[in-house]
Amino acid sequence: MLWCGQCKPCADGYPNHCERLDEIGFNVNGAFTKYIVVPSRTIWSLEPLRKRYSEDFIFLAGSLVEPTCVAYNAVIERGGGIRPGDRVVILGGGPVGLAACAILKRAGASQVIISETQEDRGKIALKLGADYHINPMKEDFAERVLEITEGMGADLFMEATGLPEVVYPGIEQVIWEGRTLNSRVVVTARAEAKMPVAGEVLQVRRAQIIGAQGHSGHGTFPRVIECMASGMDMTPISTKKIGLHEVPENIIRLQTDRSNAKITYIA
Repeated sequence: MLWCGQCKPCADGYPNHCERLDEIGFNVNGAFTKYIVVPSRTIWSLEPLRKRYSEDFIFLAGSLVEPTCVAYNAVIERGGGIRPGDRVVILGGGPVGLAACAILKRAGASQVIISETQEDRGKIALKLGADYHINPMKEDFAERVLEITEGMGADLFMEATGLPEVVYPGIEQVIWEGRTLNSRVVVTARAEAKMPVAGEVLQVRRAQIIGAQGHSGHGTFPRVIECMASGMDMTPISTKKIGLHEVPENIIRLQTDRSNAKITYIA
């Protein structure tokens, strides 16, 4: 994200909401080049990662800093973080959802639950820090969460599926039937569909719905890099490595094939 640093959101400290936001790979060319010129304010050193990774792997690990920062911004910065011992539920096992499992476990969550239809992604989540994997195609999401938590529900939910109309009723059921007050639902995935929200549930259970966008600001990048340097290994998220000539076909395949968590282009 290339934020201008001059508009009101940037001046107020919210670069993720820059009024003149540019994004490499979207409206700025050069995402697949070996070298690209960008403003120095958007650059962070990967030197701390040398504590954990060899020269061959430091840039692979570095490529996973960005999606991990999106997750950090969602669950820590926007979502307000958690207290050690809290219970959390992540819906969606894409790169951001998987990264959230690692971040929240490292933050002290007693139970990290991932809801994901793809078994391979569920296994990655368990490797990164999730304690339980729910497949909502095979079991009732809300009933299983309440069973795992012994009726408590969760302090924090992250919606990372992009299907709010499908998954929110289950979240709402857990909030309504669980014993935990002040639950927060952080909406991370972009979607045009509206969430079917019952205001009474938010009122009676003191719950909140919070939107999260982007990865910049608030010291997020250096904090994520330091977490990775101190042992939070995100490389299991990268399940396939490809060359430049393979990029077009894999972009098309990703639209329907969710067997890979993250495909990494190696220049």
